[in-house]
Amino acid sequence: MNEFQIGTEAVAGGHLGWIRKVHRATNEVLKDHRGEPIIFPTQDAAKAAAGEAMVAYLNKPMLRDGARVEAMSKAEALFKPRHPFADAGVANGKVA
Repeated sequence: MNEFQIGTEAVAGGHLGWIRKVHRATNEVLKDHRGEPIIFPTQDAAKAAAGEAMVAYLNKPMLRDGARVEAMSKAEALFKPRHPFADAGVANGKVA
């Protein structure tokens, strides 16, 4: 589904916390700095950590499609070949 979610999963020794982002179809388990899943002692601790991870994700800078399109338009203006007569009217003081 296309919605943000957080949750927990019971495992041996405790609980895993996970988040689901809108653009992903799978849960992302919370991991430590080594890339290992973090096992929390309680379900509440796992859910609190998942909530903090989701807030951190939502508050980070995100790319906008419009920014990318704007950058592409500027690049195309610099590198696309122009029609040979495009500036002829402007040079003579005429505007089409």
